[in-house]
Amino acid sequence: MYLDPVIPIITIVLFFSMLMAYVAMRVKLPIVVAYILTGVLLGPSGFAVIEDHGLVTRIGEIGVIMLLFFVGLEVSIPRLLEGWKIAFIGTSAQVVVSVLACIVLALLFDMSWQQGVLFGFIISLSSTAVVLKMLQDSGEIELPLGQNALGVLLVQDLMIIPMMVILSMLGNGDETPVSALVIQVTGGLGVIGFVIWLMRTGRFHIPDVLLGSDEHRIMLGLLLCLGSASLTGWLGLSPALGAFLAGVVLASSDQFEWVHEHLGPVYTIFMAMFFLSIGMLVDLDYLLAHVGIVIGATLLVFLFNAGSNVFVMRALGEDWESSLLTAGLLSQIGEFSFLLAAIGLHVALIDEPLHSLTVLVIALTLMLSPIWLMLIKRFARMHGVTKEKQS
Repeated sequence: MYLDPVIPIITIVLFFSMLMAYVAMRVKLPIVVAYILTGVLLGPSGFAVIEDHGLVTRIGEIGVIMLLFFVGLEVSIPRLLEGWKIAFIGTSAQVVVSVLACIVLALLFDMSWQQGVLFGFIISLSSTAVVLKMLQDSGEIELPLGQNALGVLLVQDLMIIPMMVILSMLGNGDETPVSALVIQVTGGLGVIGFVIWLMRTGRFHIPDVLLGSDEHRIMLGLLLCLGSASLTGWLGLSPALGAFLAGVVLASSDQFEWVHEHLGPVYTIFMAMFFLSIGMLVDLDYLLAHVGIVIGATLLVFLFNAGSNVFVMRALGEDWESSLLTAGLLSQIGEFSFLLAAIGLHVALIDEPLHSLTVLVIALTLMLSPIWLMLIKRFARMHGVTKEKQS
């Protein structure tokens, strides 16, 4: 009997995922680390079991979209809007600080200021997928630090579009047409306005006839999630933003429970694939050949992002506990930075070796982010920061 070669590969992936998940639980590490390590083991740098990295990456991108969809189902919009100062002013200030610091660093190393802008953009974006997964696992998404981090992440997702436009202008690539930019801005405002109108009027309701069976509910839930992501993606905006807004609309209606119940297992699979794809980006040969530079750059990113975020949060009136823990959450470089690095390579702002280093540092910060947060929390406890509110 013919056996499709994909089946043994899936079996091996499931076995190693369960094994690494068990090890992570025993040493009290987040499940995210287990999936990333599985990607390292089975990817090109490991046993090379998974050869089609592009396919895994595309499947993983659906996991990011579904993550934002589920966050939209759970987030409290009124509480999120209360922290508008952190979300908008704080994020903008952090991006400016990152860009200025990277420009200075680039000039010191005989690089161009345009490269400094690129790296400033890259390190200023945090990982929506990793941060929200850590918040969900720790049950802190409803706490002030979780709401602050969520607000920052959403504004960062909105900033990806102007960042792409600026990079295309700084490099040797084609500039984004003004008409396309107008469509993006108009479309984004229109979608957000429509969502607000639906929430205020309470007119969104799915007819019961479409919810007749479990199969109908699963398919309809996926259609709402991926359809909304496709709409914003078509407008040139982040697909994850569209999925988030769809979740917000469902959360304000009477459709919350069945969506959460029926799409939960599907979401788990796609999220695991995303973190597997991150692990596959880790090039162990390049890492061993440039271990000092890679480790130094990774540590520098963690320290700078944590420090700049603490500075911004404190300047906006947050206490030391919330500032430090939020900064720890946002210290890694996000998945959208892979896209910015690819654009930088395309418009000749960086060459292949520098692009390889950038990708590796991004992947390592994602992989080590849960461990870094644990160290930040331990530091806060050792120095009594978490007791500030009680004193």
